[in-house]
Amino acid sequence: MGHWSEDLVDELAEQIGGSPDRRVLTDLLATASHELEVLAGRGFHPLRRTTSVIEANGLPFVDIPDLRVGSMEPVAGLWEVPDPVNRETAAVLQVSALADPVPKAAPVADALWIAGQLVAEASRTGSLSGDYVIHWLDVSVGHEQRGEVFRRVMNPAVRFSVPVLGVTVSGWWFQISRRLVWLTSETEDEGRLMEPLLDKTMTGGEVIPLAAAEAVLIAVPMTRQPADWAFAARIWTEGVRRPIDRPWSRIAKAIHGSGIPTITIDPTSTPFEIACQVVLKSYWHGYIGGEEPALATAVARAYPRQVAHIQRETRAPNTLSAAAILLEQLIRPGFDPAQGAEATRRYVRRKARIAVMEHRKREAPDRYPWTQVGISERRYYKLLPLFAQKINGRYDVDHEDVVARMRAHLDGADRERAVRAAALDVLRAHGFGEEAARRWLQRHRPEEANDAWPRGRRPLTGH
Repeated sequence: MGHWSEDLVDELAEQIGGSPDRRVLTDLLATASHELEVLAGRGFHPLRRTTSVIEANGLPFVDIPDLRVGSMEPVAGLWEVPDPVNRETAAVLQVSALADPVPKAAPVADALWIAGQLVAEASRTGSLSGDYVIHWLDVSVGHEQRGEVFRRVMNPAVRFSVPVLGVTVSGWWFQISRRLVWLTSETEDEGRLMEPLLDKTMTGGEVIPLAAAEAVLIAVPMTRQPADWAFAARIWTEGVRRPIDRPWSRIAKAIHGSGIPTITIDPTSTPFEIACQVVLKSYWHGYIGGEEPALATAVARAYPRQVAHIQRETRAPNTLSAAAILLEQLIRPGFDPAQGAEATRRYVRRKARIAVMEHRKREAPDRYPWTQVGISERRYYKLLPLFAQKINGRYDVDHEDVVARMRAHLDGADRERAVRAAALDVLRAHGFGEEAARRWLQRHRPEEANDAWPRGRRPLTGH
C-alpha cells in the first residue's frame, strides 16, 4: 500500500485545474506529508498488525505511537494506556506493574510543571545528548555485549529504550528515554527525528548506522494499576533544524489535535521557561482545560519581565491578573516547534507588547491617529503611503500633518460620493437604467447630469 499522501493527488489536481504533472504533485504531497508527520511525531499509517519486541531496560513505560486501544493481543505484564485526549489510541505502553499505587497524586498541571523542570535538569547535565547514550552503552552494556545489542537493534521490530531519567515525585512517575534505531533504507519513518551516534572517527573508519530517536518525556500518575492516564511529549534540543517555510497558523490545529506535543529547549532556556512550555503544550493538545489556574501561574513564573511590564502598563491588580492578560494572547495558535526555543521567547515578548498596545487602544483611543480620523487601524495603514514616505523601512510621519491631510482626503472622497449619488438619482429620474446611468457617469462630470437624457427621451422645449 502506498503512502496516505498519494490518495490526495486526484483532489489536488482537481483543485489546481488543467493538466498538472501528477508525478510533480505526488512529490510535492510526499514532501508536505513528511513535514506534517515530523511535526506530529506520528506516521498516520493505515490500520495494520505489527509485532514489537519491547526492551525497556528497567523503565515501566515506553512510547509506542499509533497503537489502537484493544487491538493488542493479550500479553501478561503489558497494558495499553489510553491517550487522555483520544481514548481510541495509546501513545504509551506500560511494561511493568506499579509496585505500590498511591492514594493521591498532584493535579495534572502541577505535575507537568514538575516534568518541565526535570527536562531542564536533564538538559543542563547533558543527559539529552548523543554522548550520554554512548556513555550508557559503555557502562550498562559493555564492549563484549555490544555486538549482541546491535544485532537486536538491527531487528526493526525491537524497541530498545535507553533510560535517561526515572523518578517519582508527588505521586507521579516521570521518565525520559531514547530509542536506539538501526538506520537503513528500509527503516520505517514514524515521524521521529534521529541523531546518528557513531561516526567514522569513533569506529575506526567503519560506518555503523546506529542512531537515537529524539528524547521522549512520559508522565503518569501512580494512583492506578494498570495506569489509565499518561502524558507523552517529544524533546527537541538546540541542534534540531526543520523547514519553516509554511504558515504555522494553518497547520497548528491539526498538529495539536492529532500530534504528540513537542518541547523545544536550548542552553539559554530557563527551567521555568521549559516547565511553562510543557504546561502550555499540554493545554494546546487538550490534556488540561483553559480554566486551569496553573496556566497563568506558569506564565507568571516563566516570563516575569513581560508580566511585570503588562502589570505596570495596564495597572493590573496583581501578577496573576497580568499573567492572565498575557495568556489570552498565547491561547492560539501557539509556538511552532520547528523554529526552536529562541523563537518561543520572541513570540512571548511580542505577545506581551501586543497586550499592552491593545490595552492602550481601549483606554485612550484618541491618542491614535486612526481614531482621530475616524477610521480603522487597518484602513489607516492602507492610506498612509499616500501621505508619508518610508525611510529605512519605517514611515517618516508628522502625525498632526498626516491626520489633517488624511481627514481632508476622506472628506473630499465623501463629498465626491455624495455628488455621484445625487447625479445617479437625477439620471434614474430622467429614465436611465441603473447600468446605463453608471456608464454615463464614467464618461461625464456629475454636474452635467441635469441636462442628460436617454436617447429619444429628452423633453420638448417651447418656442
